[in-house]
Amino acid sequence: MEPRVLESAVVVGFYSYICFYWNQNFLEETKHFKILGYSICVMLLISLHQIVPIIHSRAAEKTEPSPLDQIYRLKSDPGLWCSLLIPLALTTNLLLQPDVDCTPVILAHVIVVLVLVRFNPSSVTQITCAGLLYWFREDFVSKGRPEQVVLAGLCVMAYIALGCIPQAFSGSFTEGELAICVQVLFVPLYPILVISWKAFQKGVSSITLPPSLSIALMAYVGVLVGTVLVCGIRVNNGWVRFLVSYGLAAVCALLPLAVKLYGTPLPYRELLLFLTQSQDRVLLILGWSLLVFLSLMIALANQKRKLSKQGSTRLRKVFHVLTLGVFVSGLIYDASLLFSASWVAMGVMIIVETLRLLNVSLLGPLLQRCYSVFLGPQDAGRLVLTPVYLLAGMSLPLWIHTFQWCDFSDVLPLFAGVMSVGVGDTMASIVGSALGRHKILGGHKSVEGTAASIIFQLIFIFILNRTMSGGVLHHHLMAVICIVTVTSLLEAATAQIDNHVLPLFMYNLLLTLKS
Repeated sequence: MEPRVLESAVVVGFYSYICFYWNQNFLEETKHFKILGYSICVMLLISLHQIVPIIHSRAAEKTEPSPLDQIYRLKSDPGLWCSLLIPLALTTNLLLQPDVDCTPVILAHVIVVLVLVRFNPSSVTQITCAGLLYWFREDFVSKGRPEQVVLAGLCVMAYIALGCIPQAFSGSFTEGELAICVQVLFVPLYPILVISWKAFQKGVSSITLPPSLSIALMAYVGVLVGTVLVCGIRVNNGWVRFLVSYGLAAVCALLPLAVKLYGTPLPYRELLLFLTQSQDRVLLILGWSLLVFLSLMIALANQKRKLSKQGSTRLRKVFHVLTLGVFVSGLIYDASLLFSASWVAMGVMIIVETLRLLNVSLLGPLLQRCYSVFLGPQDAGRLVLTPVYLLAGMSLPLWIHTFQWCDFSDVLPLFAGVMSVGVGDTMASIVGSALGRHKILGGHKSVEGTAASIIFQLIFIFILNRTMSGGVLHHHLMAVICIVTVTSLLEAATAQIDNHVLPLFMYNLLLTLKS
């Protein structure tokens, strides 16, 4: 029995449990029956893609590799199951709040089908996926012209991105990891483009959003436009290419957006008011700044050291602990500030990664040496994604919750990234590398590390339950223990980047504690 067999068992069990939860709570009352049926069909299709290669493993070993196999990091384990993590979370939240717009959920599901067509372009897969897309025909026709054009355009762009990104950065993604990245990139674009279109048609001079959403929107749009321009502008000089791209993004996108949101191109007063809204917020910002400064000092101090594999792993977990400090304090005291700060931090990390890839003079070599501290065994391509995935994994539960205007009275799902990656993965790595003697199914992960992951996550939950007013368990102790255990087993078995997939996996399971 190999680790991938355990991974497949956990994934199929996860899909079955989600279907059971939906059937018990929503099947008779929901008005989103089509999305439910579509989700179940896609889960069945991906389960077959997960199980069949294991059953016919010998036949798969004899097939000659295709040249296209080289563009993905792990062709033997594509991780297609990861592509459903965001759509399933969006679907469960939609069922809990049925009046929320369902179109972003449909878009996320369509991207899953596009991934399947890219992965297995056989006639059977194409016909099956076409039938699944036809399922949403009435929903598409019932939309207005702006919604139809934006949805169709984003689907086409997503399909193109699924082909172009792995070719440009070969060895950086598996199919499942790429699907999550494309969903995070395109799903938020739908409401942004639709609202912008309608505002332009009606001649609306200003758009009112909560301050945290406004800051996150500016970070998202500015970095997205700047990164697209970097890919489109062909100049040999790295600094010129970078400055022109992000300068155009600031002038053509950020300043007009700031005028729409704040009535001025430089809303420094509004931003300062948001950042100094309370004493707790100021203290949080000071504490986070100290942790960021400490991270930079650690990276600079270790840039020239040649670390062993064990030493490199332990050093990476130091950054896990520092990130844990940011997210725990933010989720407990000021989730809205953490939401906007996480989007800004993600934008900064993408900009820094762009500077590293362009190899700009002075900064490029320094960034390359500093990033070597973060390199994990799965950073095999041009992109260094481990630190980006760490931030995204911690943030995605909060992003999804805010994106769908979910109820924040039950905060435990928001800690999915903190528990699975910040606590569980960190302790599994530290204890496993120091004391691990018994390997799980002949893989690289140890029984001791997995046991430590479970124990320390449960300790963290008990402390959180005592700390937060009203608690977080709400008589779901046994269910939470099972969720932590299953997530830790997946961490021990999966070949996907755990920073990326474990938080979403646990988030989906924690959402089912609601009924």
